[in-house]
Amino acid sequence: MGRGLVAQVQLAPGLEVVAVADVDIERATTALKNAGRDDAVVENDVAKASAIIEAGGSVAIEDGLSMPELPLDMVLEASGVPDVAAQVAYAAITNHTDIGLMTVEADVTVGLLLSSMANAGDSIYTICRGDEPIECVKLVEYAEDLGLEVVVAGKGKNNPNRPTDVPDDVVEEARIKKMNPKMLCSFTDGTKTQIEMCALSNATGFKVEVPGMHGLECNIDELDQKLVPVGDGGVRQSDGPIVEYVTGNVAPGVFVIVKSPNPVVTEELQYLRVGKGEYFKIYRPYHLASIEADLSVGEAVLDRHPSFQSTTWTSEVTAVAKHDLKSGTKLEGIGGHHVHGWTVDAKEASAAKALPIGLAAGCVLTSDVKAGETVTYDDVEIDETRPLVAMRRLQDAMIANGTIG
Repeated sequence: MGRGLVAQVQLAPGLEVVAVADVDIERATTALKNAGRDDAVVENDVAKASAIIEAGGSVAIEDGLSMPELPLDMVLEASGVPDVAAQVAYAAITNHTDIGLMTVEADVTVGLLLSSMANAGDSIYTICRGDEPIECVKLVEYAEDLGLEVVVAGKGKNNPNRPTDVPDDVVEEARIKKMNPKMLCSFTDGTKTQIEMCALSNATGFKVEVPGMHGLECNIDELDQKLVPVGDGGVRQSDGPIVEYVTGNVAPGVFVIVKSPNPVVTEELQYLRVGKGEYFKIYRPYHLASIEADLSVGEAVLDRHPSFQSTTWTSEVTAVAKHDLKSGTKLEGIGGHHVHGWTVDAKEASAAKALPIGLAAGCVLTSDVKAGETVTYDDVEIDETRPLVAMRRLQDAMIANGTIG
């Protein structure tokens, strides 16, 4: 993901990559050279690195938290690790530097805190374009600009949904796809989809109608037939709006289901063959991940507008045991052997003291948890010195007293 991002940004008109940070410095220099930056120099001293950049060169550094101190217009983060991503975002915001995250896992953990900090100051905090929740928001905005009412927003899931998968189960598939087994497991156990739809929920305020969502098997031509109210032959129990994912041939696309409050417009949409009934689908058949991420740079730096950020705390991704877990187990977190993500109403999660999946890694169980049970704060010993935990505690307190959210 990071290598592709560096290469794509360097290709984009009007943009150039001048610094890459990685704990593996060779990866940083290789990413720069693969993007055509043959002038890359390893330099960890911020002042010296800044001088190289100002002279037109490029640098590789080891400390990502130093990036906002360099003469950059924007920092783009692609670690995939919520603890790292949140710290990089915090460092950028406090250094008055625009920040774009590709690690949506951080946003569903402390995104409301980070967005509120940036929005109160002079920097832009955004999740980068290209991932499903962001491109789905663009469809929501498009539909609302047309005066249509969005009742469902969501994505297609392109991996099997096996909540009890562990990295050992996907080793061969990961080898074929040239992926880290833990990363692939986060897709096949459903956690990644739960995280993405939770992010969409918190960006729009749209709820999850049932815990974990319906997750229907549904093809493209069935979207506006199945994701409708029960009374109209569908599964929705409410008028919406809700977030949802489906399996079938919808992936790798995103969609919204809309209706018009005006019967004349409804007839016009039917005439244009958008649909036959009261509900209509607007569908984008792809998302381009890091290939589209550079669009967020222009939106942030030039338009001073985030592509996507949490504006509410509507939903929460909780940690659910994949199998019986014993007291003393050190949890591996997202994509690991112990828990998978499950999205529920944020207020219900708070009342149950449910542990957010983004905080799970490194927590030590202090009691047994049975398969399928939600891990709670009462079940774990959590390292309060982790910056991500401190940020989450602050966010929770500020939501509770009404300061944000």
